Amino acid sequence: MEHSANLSLPFILPSQAQKHVTHNEALRALDALVMLAVASRTLSAPPANAAEGERHIIAAGGTGAWIGRDGAVAAFQDGAWAFFTPRDGWLAWCADEADLLVYTADTWVSTGAAAGEFQNISLLGVNTEADATNRLAVAADATLLNHAGGDHRLVINKQAEADTASLVLQTGFSGRAEIGLAGDDRLSFKTSADGLAFVEAMSLDGLTGKPSFPQANFLDDYAVNLLQDSGRFAGNAVSATTVGAFVFPAYLSPYNGAVAAGLGKFIHNNTDYGGPAGLLAPEVKELLDTIRDAAYRRYGVEFWVAEITQGAGTDGPLTVGATTGYLGCFSAQLARPPKLTFHAYLRAVDADILLRCFDGQTLYKNGEANTASIAISPADGWVSLTVHDAVDPRTSYGYTPATFGVYAQAQGHRWLLACPALMGGITKIDDDVGVVAAFNGWTA
Repeated sequence: MEHSANLSLPFILPSQAQKHVTHNEALRALDALVMLAVASRTLSAPPANAAEGERHIIAAGGTGAWIGRDGAVAAFQDGAWAFFTPRDGWLAWCADEADLLVYTADTWVSTGAAAGEFQNISLLGVNTEADATNRLAVAADATLLNHAGGDHRLVINKQAEADTASLVLQTGFSGRAEIGLAGDDRLSFKTSADGLAFVEAMSLDGLTGKPSFPQANFLDDYAVNLLQDSGRFAGNAVSATTVGAFVFPAYLSPYNGAVAAGLGKFIHNNTDYGGPAGLLAPEVKELLDTIRDAAYRRYGVEFWVAEITQGAGTDGPLTVGATTGYLGCFSAQLARPPKLTFHAYLRAVDADILLRCFDGQTLYKNGEANTASIAISPADGWVSLTVHDAVDPRTSYGYTPATFGVYAQAQGHRWLLACPALMGGITKIDDDVGVVAAFNGWTA
């Protein structure tokens, strides 16, 4: 045997002359291969000004002095290139990639152990053993996931809606609670007494964010109107499908000389949608088309639309942006609960109208929340307005602030109002609710 089995280093034979030549050849090979670190593995031609001892892994398609040496280690020694054929398991640090390479299956591949990195490792166990199911396993009293100078998000991704992405809390490796997307795309909270049967305690709809409590006896979207006319502008305790003459209610107070009149009413079995009872005013039809599907516009609970015309007074100004308006109508100062919800439909006719937002109030314009005063323009058409109003009883007179107030810019400016509703507490109101029935609508 004239060469070593692994690095193919030349042996000095007993009968060999010039033994120092063979010895130096072996030293040069050791110098090239021990603690192997190459400059790169992307060159297919020798660099023009290689330094003594410089090493490369030859890329595919070698040319010049490197032709036919693809994948080999080339070392510049004594002014010439020496070549070393790698074997499975050789390791080389690649300087320009800052990565540790391994030679396997006739190619050089990354070990995934670049400086400060471990890439594409199949298992990782910290103080315990990982397995094919739990590819990352940690046994510790605490696990910290820290920020790197800003935000930090933990993402659990699943392939399809029917799959599961969840966090399971266990006792003795038996599940007791599960939080996540379990078999669908709703966020659910489940509990279990035995780790086998899980009960859904709460879920959140992905589209609306609406919570559901299957095991609780909660009211859902509770809405009963405290206004005795159901916001129909036809007098108190009207419960029939149809209504009579327009009656502007005492719970609304015109101001600064504003006047209110009936513009028109929604007519049950109306002519616009195939009935004989009469045509709708265009503005009423526009509101109906906004809140009802086509098949449900002929019949329904009748209600009036009020038209408020601004007076000459200029008390109580409000400025939103570059627009200033003056109070034209507000909810009467009556005894009020600490928390309540107001809903109505409004339409500006001649110019922008303004709505004041007091402390503790949130104004929802077509479902969009605002914690500052807002404007409604004629171009908006009919607008669904919801007011969530909460006051601290210790700092309230018990009748202020007004939950609802509209400001118009000049005398003669008009705006429309329909289906006002006042409800105790903070509740979610569908923008398409229409008339909210009053508590006294079912009296004997």
